[in-house]
Order: sequence, then structure tokens, then C-alpha cells
Amino acid sequence: MTPTRGPAIQAVIQARVIHAMTVPFTMQIVAGPQQSSHALAAIADEAITLIGKCLHDVETRFSPFLNDSLVAKARAGDWSALLHDRDFAEIYALCHQAKRLTDGCFDPMHNGVYDPTGIVKGWAIERAHQRFLMPLVRDGRCAAAALGGGGDIRTAVHDDSDFVWRIGIENPLAGGIGRTKAGTTNPRQGRPTPHTTSQPSTIRTISLRDGAIATSGTAKRGEHITRRSHDLAQATIIHDRLVFADMWATTAIIAGEQRFRSILATHAAPNVQAILARYPEYHADDDSLVSVIGFPSQKDSYETH
Repeated sequence: MTPTRGPAIQAVIQARVIHAMTVPFTMQIVAGPQQSSHALAAIADEAITLIGKCLHDVETRFSPFLNDSLVAKARAGDWSALLHDRDFAEIYALCHQAKRLTDGCFDPMHNGVYDPTGIVKGWAIERAHQRFLMPLVRDGRCAAAALGGGGDIRTAVHDDSDFVWRIGIENPLAGGIGRTKAGTTNPRQGRPTPHTTSQPSTIRTISLRDGAIATSGTAKRGEHITRRSHDLAQATIIHDRLVFADMWATTAIIAGEQRFRSILATHAAPNVQAILARYPEYHADDDSLVSVIGFPSQKDSYETH
């Protein structure tokens, strides 16, 4: 993520990193007018401490890998958290809403076992951003703030600031997982091939003020998603809410491009913007690397608010 105000102004930024939920989370805040780096650093230190506590609390309650988490207890048959934990009930409802909106592609029941992890990370980032960073932006203690982790980013900018978050969308095929020729490894297996074409490191750049962006794919984590189609290497979604951006990005990878477009049309999701990185060999009629929804296809960068 590369923030900028414009070519003539150098923004003062403080960044902090914290590890939770098995991934690093990065917080960035931008100084307001006449604000010193020292003052901003103190604000950043306080904010990352609060964010860290929030994320670790979410991990404690929702990790499927902790035996005493609420998710582990639900898997063992104890669903009492639906009655006494408001967040657990909210995430449970969001999971089933996601299943309905995506025609079952996004399913919280993995092999018959409850697994809300596809919702939890985006929800946790959005919760922490709303609680601890948005107040800083609203009251002018910083000009802009962003929190991201595991391909999900939530941003905000003060109304009076001209700051813009510029977010580069990585090319999942640039690392050697790309177009195959006869006799080479199938890209859906997630292995490099000896006959890949040269690829740019990024495929698009997004200019974002207030919004959410989520990316799902297999380039970094391999085939960790049970797919119905293998024609997409990566999906990036821009949305008003991160939890839904995350949901739609995962759905695109599961469903494949054609069905994903059909699902969006069926459920009338006009506020979903998408940048899809394709395995061109799966698209005989159009071997373009990038397919977009809600953007002009010929542009390399987009502005969205």
C-alpha cells in the first residue's frame, strides 16, 4: 500500500505492525496540518495497542485452532454463545447471509463443520478500524488512517484532507505461476512452470479515500480454498464494507468468473467493483490477464470513493 497526497507534498506517516490471527496486520496513520511526527507517533503507539487487544480478543473467541474458543465449543455441540455473545451471533448471521447472497459458494460449514474464518478476519479489521482509527480521523487527530492484514484493507480520510490511499494490486502471475504450455504444470496446482511469460509486478492501482478492499487468491497461500472453477488466479473487490469485500473476493475464486458475474447480477450488487486476475488459458475467447467489473477495462489505475 503506497499512500500519497500528490507529487509536491510529502505526507508524514506513522506505521505499526502487530501479529494476530496467524497474519501480520499493518496500521498506518497520516499527520494532519501542522502536526509533528512526534505527536503522531504517540497517537500511533496508543492506537496499535488498542487494535492489538481487539484482534487478540477476536482470535481468542473465534479461532478454530484453540480448544476453548467459542467456535471450538460450537463444533463440539455447545452453541450457547449465540445467546450470550453478541459478536458470535453477528458473525454467525453474517456467515449465513453470505451463503444466501453467494448462492452457496461461500459456506460457513466446511465439510459439515462450522468455520467462520472466511468472515472473521475482515470483520475484525473493520471493527478495529471503526473503533480506534475512525475517531482519530473524524476529530482531526490524523488526516487519514488505514488498517490491513492478509489481503484486506480498510481506509479512511478526513473530509478536509486531500490525501489519497494508492493501493497497488499485485500480479499473482508475476512470480512464475502463469500461462502454461504443453507438458508443463497446471497453474491450479500452484507450482511454478518453466515456461511462463514475463509479467508486470502489479496489474492495477486503486486510489481510495474511504472504503474497503479485499484480495483473495492462491499465489501466496496455495490452494487453500475449495473451488468449483479454477479460471481465476486472484480476485480483488472494492466495497463500502470490508466484510462484504472479503466475502465477494472469496466467492469469485470459488465460483470462477462466469458464475461470479451471474451471482452479482442475480443479487443486484451494483456497489461491488472487482479486478479479476485470470489464467488466460482457461479463457479461449479472451486471453486478457485482467478482467474488471465496475471499472473501464482499458485503464491501469482507478479512483474510487
